[in-house]
Parts: sequence; structure tokens; C-alpha cells
Amino acid sequence: MRLLRGLECILLAVLSGGIGGESSGQEMLPPSATMSATGSATGSATMSAAKSGLTLERVESLRKEAEESTELDEETKKKVAELCRSALTELQRAAELEARGRKCEADAAAVGRQVSQIRRRLSELKRREREHPQGTGLQELEQELSALEPQFAAKKKALVAAEGEPTSRAQQRREMRARLATIPASLEETAKQAESLPADEHAVVTAARKMESAARQLALNNEAPAIENELAKFDAEDAADLVRLQRDLCTQEVLVAERQVELLRDRIKTVRADAALQAVRKARDEAIAADPILKSYAEHNRQLAEMARAITQQFDEADRSLKAAKKDHDQLVRQFEQTRKKVESVGLTSSVGALLRKQRAALPDARKQRTAVTSRRETIDETQYKLLEYDDERQELADPELQVQRILGSTHMQRAQDRELLEVAAREVLERKREYLDSLIRNSNTYFDTLVELDTTEQQIIVLVEQYQQYIDQRVLWIRSGNLLTSEWRPDSSDHWFTSGRRWLEVPQRLWSDFRKNPLLYPVALLVLAVLHQRRRHFRRELRQIGEAAQRPTCRHFGPTLRALALTFGLAALWPGFVGFIAWRLNVAAQGELFAKAVGYGLGCLCAMWLPLELFRQICHAQGLAEAHFGWPSSATQLLRGNLRLLILLGLPLTFVTSTFFTSDPSHGRDAIERTCFILEAAVFALFIRRVLRPGGGVFKEYIAYHQGGWIDRLEYFWFWLGVTGPLLLAGLAFWGYYYTAQVLSWRLYATMCFVAALVLVRAMLLRLILVRRRKLSIEQARERASAAAQAGEQTTAMPAGIVTEQPQADLSAHSLQTQRLLTTGMLATTLVGLWLIWVEVLPALSMLDRWPLWTITTTVHAAETRALPTTRPNLDQPPAAEPAAEPAATPTRYQRTSITFSNVALAVLIAVITFVSARNVPGLLEISVLQRLPLDASVRYAVTSLVSYGIVLLGAIVACSNIGLRWSQIQWLATALTFGLAFGLQEIFANFMAGLIILFERPIRVGDIVTVDNVSGVVSRIRIRATSITNWDRKEYVVPNKEFITGRLLNWTLSDQVNRIVINVGIAYGSDTEKAREVLLRIANEHPLILKEPKSMATFENFGDNSLNLTLRTFLPNMENRLQVIHDLHTAIDKQFRQAGIEIAFPQRDLHIRSIPDALATALSPRRKAA
Repeated sequence: MRLLRGLECILLAVLSGGIGGESSGQEMLPPSATMSATGSATGSATMSAAKSGLTLERVESLRKEAEESTELDEETKKKVAELCRSALTELQRAAELEARGRKCEADAAAVGRQVSQIRRRLSELKRREREHPQGTGLQELEQELSALEPQFAAKKKALVAAEGEPTSRAQQRREMRARLATIPASLEETAKQAESLPADEHAVVTAARKMESAARQLALNNEAPAIENELAKFDAEDAADLVRLQRDLCTQEVLVAERQVELLRDRIKTVRADAALQAVRKARDEAIAADPILKSYAEHNRQLAEMARAITQQFDEADRSLKAAKKDHDQLVRQFEQTRKKVESVGLTSSVGALLRKQRAALPDARKQRTAVTSRRETIDETQYKLLEYDDERQELADPELQVQRILGSTHMQRAQDRELLEVAAREVLERKREYLDSLIRNSNTYFDTLVELDTTEQQIIVLVEQYQQYIDQRVLWIRSGNLLTSEWRPDSSDHWFTSGRRWLEVPQRLWSDFRKNPLLYPVALLVLAVLHQRRRHFRRELRQIGEAAQRPTCRHFGPTLRALALTFGLAALWPGFVGFIAWRLNVAAQGELFAKAVGYGLGCLCAMWLPLELFRQICHAQGLAEAHFGWPSSATQLLRGNLRLLILLGLPLTFVTSTFFTSDPSHGRDAIERTCFILEAAVFALFIRRVLRPGGGVFKEYIAYHQGGWIDRLEYFWFWLGVTGPLLLAGLAFWGYYYTAQVLSWRLYATMCFVAALVLVRAMLLRLILVRRRKLSIEQARERASAAAQAGEQTTAMPAGIVTEQPQADLSAHSLQTQRLLTTGMLATTLVGLWLIWVEVLPALSMLDRWPLWTITTTVHAAETRALPTTRPNLDQPPAAEPAAEPAATPTRYQRTSITFSNVALAVLIAVITFVSARNVPGLLEISVLQRLPLDASVRYAVTSLVSYGIVLLGAIVACSNIGLRWSQIQWLATALTFGLAFGLQEIFANFMAGLIILFERPIRVGDIVTVDNVSGVVSRIRIRATSITNWDRKEYVVPNKEFITGRLLNWTLSDQVNRIVINVGIAYGSDTEKAREVLLRIANEHPLILKEPKSMATFENFGDNSLNLTLRTFLPNMENRLQVIHDLHTAIDKQFRQAGIEIAFPQRDLHIRSIPDALATALSPRRKAA
């Protein structure tokens, strides 16, 4: 009852003033009227809400009364508590907004006073200058510097914030005006929610809900004037130029603080250097005047002082490097932030593209920075080690008396006075040593700290440069660098910059100037080129002779191929080397001259393109490497040689012109000429590829004829059109204005072509090496067989006649196949790594594809995971986002939407391709490189490689599916349904799959086992997921479902023991000596080299047959490999040995006794009997 009475009072108070009721005879304005009116209307609404008595105390009182009530159930209490918490939050927010509005109003009124204070402060800072007295000690200076450095860092942070204030303020203005536009709708929605309360709801819940609505309306009413006051404050500050003045003040404070820090550091350096110099001088004097006994100690003190001075000098150098590194880091941070803001505010325009390209070229080389950091690590480690040594030496001086007594003990002085004088001198020397060590340790610590800070700063620079490069690379290729070529091409677009004779005269002048500075370099280079030119005919003649020798089938040396490669390179390097030397010296001698530098760069690009093309042309020369050593078809080499010559003649001049223009300053207006030359160059490359890869008549004509049905044959037209359209697409990009993008992609494509050509050359060289090694091994084996045959003819052996044995030889075909598989796998891995290194700087541009989502997936994220883990990876493209509002405690999960873009699909396809290639090659590479070196049999190796292949496919499928949003938590219901359905429709396939896994783990059969299934015997050749292949003795494959091996009967001849028995039945004629026959059989078995001694062979007299005396010979073999050959040998030997021993092998006989015959037959036979 107490709760109900209190509730009635609260309801009357809220209903009378907070939610549209009457208060003091005055009706409250509706939400729309409230926002359409001026601030006085909002103020009246606020006052009416205040008059309603809606306070924190009343809300808290209702919550406590509901919590302590025994009349309410737990669900109602929970709802009341939640609504009261929301009302309290809204009331606190309303109070904060009201205070914020008053503060902004006060700040706007005080703008003039702030401007005056800032200007006065600026005047004071400009006149301020700090000088340090000469007598200040080193320790005091260091303490003052330690106090100033944090202040300097704080002022720099304030300057960064001040520089970003204009952009931040513009963003705040947009957000606040957008929020102002949404407040009326929020008020209207709040009023509707307050009016449409559930009729069947408990009265306490209704009261709490009305309180929450009133509190939210109060907060919304206070938010509008707060935003308006803040906007007014911004207007007042902008009118007084307060933001710029604050930025100027921060800048001036940073300059003053920086000057103070620099003065302190310079003073500290001077004091430290003076102290070190004085210590060195003093140590030298002490070493000269020291007692002979203490001479070594004084000399060591002098060395310590000099080391302390050297450390001081090293510290000065490291400190200068640290200052420069910090300056570069701060400049990069500021430049990066400014660039990001320009891109966000302006967009990807042509001017932004020019800025990004300029900044990309001006960025420091991260590789050089990383090299410097790596080399400095050794210095840091050495300094740290020396510090430990100095500390140990200093620790020995903790008890100087022990050192003094040691010195006195090493002398033979007898007079007490002399010993006293020596003791005093020893104490002085040790005291000096302690001082010098303290100074050395202090300087070394400072030097060590500086090196560590320098290392950290340069690592930060490396990370920042890489992030900056990635940011630029993500955008610069998508920005047009010019307009359409037709709009750029004008009669006055060129100022004859390239054809100016005066500018071309600068090139020989620069070279002449460089010749005078380096008089020996040019004669040496010309001498090398002259020798190469003079020996060209000799090189060609020798190359032809080597090729003729290499084509002989008996060539078994790799040296001629290496010599032919060197001769080919010498033939190809003449003119490209000359151009490259001129380009090198011209770039060195340019000294900032634009035209000379552009010509040097153009010649360098010409050399970079000419050398690979000329080298490959010389490789395809008649009787060259390709024909004589690699065995390439002559038709293919002739086609390549002719088209490479055409490409060199037409493409290289265009390359020189394009590269020269590309390096020069684009402000001269030569873009049209440059792009036209680039388009012509791309057309020349397209023509070259069309003639080389022409389907049915290109360089792969004979290869396809011998490899029909392969990938190259099936995709012949695909490769052809890909090669032709690639350069044409680049030409189209240049025509449409994306010339910078076309240039970058063209050089990457050319580098890819050169890399692939280099891999082809390396593979051909390795295959040649394999071939000559195989020839050499084959010849050696033939010689060994001939020698063994000759020795066998001369020697007598106890081997029974008819038994032939062969010496084991290396399987050259299997060895060559394994080597080629290893070579193919290595080449594939090298190709992937090389392509990654070539295209790694272009790949970030693909991240722009994330802006166009293909579909969206929704995932459920638990609240704990949301708080603990980031939902997205850091993105440099976007500014830091505001933290999301705290979720109600009653909401344990939330839904997160993730967009799947084209880049996700492309990455999934790439992962699928890599998975496919890896599943086919990695198991073979694992077997060749690792498993064959381990003591494992073939079946274990096969099981391991199969499981590795399955694991690669499974892992690749999981990663690829996760990239396109197919995670297990989302598709597990589909997998369950499919499993349930397939369990009925494809139960046999699933049973065979599980049986295949059991076979791989349990191994009832293994690859290489000899088995009998369904009266079919053979060797297990393959174990697949669904079925196993058995190759019978007729070389036919018998495919058996895996389930048959698990659920059916199986005879495995070689499962646990490969020993097998041979049973030979022999029948001899009646009257033969059976004991002698048995001895002959045992002797034949025991003398055969392949028959086991244990278990022993056995010969038994089995039975009396109809026509023979039956004997049986039982012998055992270690395996099944030579079973048929042994049976043949035994049969042959038994037949020969029985004939020699006079033992007759019986054959079936039948005696016919005629009891009666027909009369006609008897009459016919009578004359013959008489005649006989």
C-alpha cells in the first residue's frame, strides 16, 4: 500500500507537467512547436519539466521502492530498474548538456579577452631568449634538460592538435547541424512513445516508463540550445581568428622550447667535452709523473680518460643523427596527416594524384633505413657489453684498501717512509681510476641510450614510410594523370625541348667534365668494349664448335654449356653495355641539370630493356644455346630470333623517348608526345606477341604437337589473347589519361617477362645438367656391365648352369623423374616468390576494390567478444572513429554486418589456385626431400603424402571460404542438412571415404603390397579417397571400393612378413633313385642366391602316382619381387641336373588290352600279320 500511495504522488507530478499535462494552468507545447519556436520555447519546456519535480532523487526513490516491494514479481522489478537507469542516464545527460551550453555561451563572450591574451603571450615569446651561465655544472644542466624535455613533447602534441583543429571543427559543424535537423523528429517520436503506453502494463512500470520519456525529452530540449551555443562560439572564434592565433601560439611555444632544449644540449655537450679533455690532459700528466711502480696504473687511467673522450665524440655524432631522425619523423607524420586530410576533403582528383606521385618519389628508402638499423645493432650490442665490463672493473674498486695492499705487496720496499709515500700515491691513482671509470660509465650510458633511441626512431620511420607508401599505392594508380590524348594534342604542345640542339650539346659537355674528373675510367671501359667487339667473330666461331660437340649423343660434360653461356653473354653485352656506361656516367655528371639527367635515365631504361632482349636473341642463334644445348626446335628459335630483332629495332627508340620524357619536368607540356610514343611502344609489343604466340604456328607449335591435351594446348588461345590484349589495354589506359598507371604496370609486366625468361633459361640449364649427368652414369653402367661380362667369361663358378643373376643397377628413369619433379616444384616456388616481389608495390591498389561490396553477411558477435576484440583491422584511410555507445546490460549479443568485396573473391580464387598447385606438388616435394631420407617404407611415405595432400585441400578450402564469408558458424546448419541427406543418397561414397581413411591409418594394405581380392591378385598401386587400384600381372588396373577391404575378406601376401614359399612338384619315372633325386633338388635350392637359408628348403617324396613317383620341393623367398624368375631358374636347373644324373622325368602312359574286335577288322588285319 505504501508503494501504491507513493506511486500515485509521482504519477500526478509527472502527468501534471512532464508529459503533456497542465502545470500551473499553462499547457505544455507539443514537440514540433517546441523546436519551431525560439530558445525561449525550449527554455519554457525545460522549466516546465523542472517544475514537474522530475529529479534524480525521485527516480532513484521509485527504483528503490520497486526493488524493496514484496508485491512485484522479479520480471516487473527488472523492467522498472532498467527504465529507471535509463531515466537517470538521460537526466545526467540533460544536466551535462545544460552545463555545456552555458560554458559555450561564456566562451563566446570571452573570445575577445582570449585573443588579447594570446597576442600578448606571442609578443612575450618573441622577445624571450634563454641563456645559460658558463658556471652551471653538468649535473644541473642534465637535470634541467630532463625537466624541459617532457614539456617540449607536450607542446609538440598541442601543436599537432592545433594544426588539426580547422579540419576537426569543420567536421564538428557538419555533425552538429545534422544533429540539429534530427532533434525535432526525435522529440516527436519520444512524445508518441509516451502517449502509446501498453494498457495491460503494471502501474509501476508505466510510471517508470513515463519518467524515462520525460527525462529523454528534457535531454533533447537541452541538446538543441547547447549545439546552437557551440556553433555560436565557433562563429565568434572564427570571426576573431582565434584558431589561427592559437596555432601560432603553439608554434611559437614549440620554437621557444626547442631553442631552450637545443641550448641546453649544446651546453651539456660543451661541458662534457671540456671535462673529458681536461681529464685526458690530467691523466697524461699523472702518467708522466707517476712512480715507476704505479706507472702501469697511471697509464691505464690515461686510457680510460681517452676512451671517455672518444665516447663523448661518438655520442655527439649519434645525437646529431637522432635529431635528424626525429625531425624527419615529425615531418613525415605531419606530411602524412596533411595528405590524408587533403584526400578526404578534396577526393581523388588530378591535383591530388600529382601530389601523391610527388610525395611517393620523395619518400626515403625504407630498405636503406632498415640496413642502417641492422648495422647499428652490432654497435649497440658492443656498447652494452663494454658497459658490463666497465661495471665489473668499477666493482673491483669498491674496496680500495684491498687494491692498495696488493700494490704494496708487489714491492720490496723496507723503509716505512717509502711505503707510506707509495701508499698515498696508490690511493691517489685508484681514486683517479674510479673517477675516470665513473665518467666513462656515465658517458657510455648516455651514448647507449642515444643509440637505442635512435634505433627506435628509425624503426618508427620505417613503419611510417611503409604505411605512407601503402596509403599512396592504394590510390595513386586509380587517379588520372591527364586528360584524353585528343584534348592534350595541340600544335603548340611542345616547345622543342627534346629537339633543341643547345640542350643536346649539354650531354657531351657533361661527359667531358666527368672524363676530366675520372680520366682512367673511360679508357678502361672503352678497352673492354673494344675487346668484346674485336672478339665477336671468334666468339661466334667457338660457339658454333661447342654447339656441334654438345649435339653429339656422347657429350657428357656440362662445362661446354657454361662456356657457351659466357660467350653468349659476351656477344649480347657489347652495345647494351656501352649504352649503360654512358647512362651511368651521365647520371653521375648531371648535377641537377634536368635535360642531362632525363637523357641519362632514358639511356638507362634503354639498356635495361636492350640487354635481356639481345641476350635471348643470341641464345636463339643458330648452333647456339637453344638449339645445340637445350634441344629447342630450330623453327621456334628462328621465329624468336627474327621477331626479337624487329622488337629491338622498333621498340627501343620509343622506349628511350618515353623514358626521357617521363623523367623530365612535366610542366613543359610534352605529355602528348610522351603518351603517343608509349602507345606506339605498346602496339609494337602487341605485334611481337601476336607473331610469337600465334595459334598453330607460334613458338609452341612443335611442343604442342608432342604434348597434345596439355594445359598449353588447351589454353593456347587464352594465352594468345592475354598476351596481345595486355599491351593494348595499357595503351588504352595511356589514351584515356591514366598514363602514370600504364607506365607502372608496363614496367612490372616487362619485369615479369624478363623473370619468366630467366626461369626458362635456368630450367633449361638444369635440365641440360641432368641430361649430361644421366648420360655419364649410363655410360659408366654400360662399361661396368661389359667388364662384368668379360670377367664372368673368364672365371669358373659353382653356380648351377641355367641360373642367371643380374647385378643391381641404378634406375635412371626413376632418378630422372624424381629430379624433374623436384626441379618443377622448385621452379614453381621461385615463380611465386618472384612474382610477389615484382608486384608487391602494386597489390595495395587492389584494396580500392573494397569500396564496391558484392554482398553483405550478418554475423552474431557476443558482447564480451565485442569489448575484447577489434571487429576490423586498422585502416589508414579513415580517421579514428568514435567509440560506440555502451550497450544495455541486458543485451548479451549484437549483429555485425560485413561486406564481401571483389578483392575478397579475388583473394579466395587465388587461395584456391595456390591450394590446388600445393596439393599437387608439395606432397611430392616432401617425399623427395624429406621422406625418402628417413627409414620409412614406400607405404608409409604414401600414407604421409596422401594425408598432407588432404590437409592442404582442407586448409585451403577453409581459408578460401572464410574470405567470402562462409564460416562454419553460418553454414553448419547447411552442412548438417547435406550430411543428413547425403547419408541416404550417397551412403556408399561416404562409406568408401571413411574406409579410405581407415586404410591410411590402420594400414591393412599399403602401396606396393601384393594382395588377392575376389580371385584377382596384383600389386596395390594407388589408394584414393573412394577406391583403391590394384595392378594385376597383365598390367591391368582393378579398381576396388575401399569398403571391400574393411568389410570383406582380403589376402595380403606382404602385410607383416614378405617371406613367401615356392612349391615345385616333380614326377620321376618308376625305377628311378628317389633319394638321389631328393639330393639333387636340395642342392639346386641351396645353391640359388635368392632362396633363403632360413627357413631351410625341403624336398619330400610325396606319393606314388599313376605314372610317376611324385616329389615336392619347398623353398622360401624374402619377397615377391623375383618369384617368377626364381621359379624359372629352378625349373631349368632341375631339368638339366636330372638329365645329367640320369633321372627320367615321367610322363603319362596307358596300356590298352584288346579283348575283342569286329570280324571285318580281324579279316582286314590278317594279311598284314602274315606279311609281318
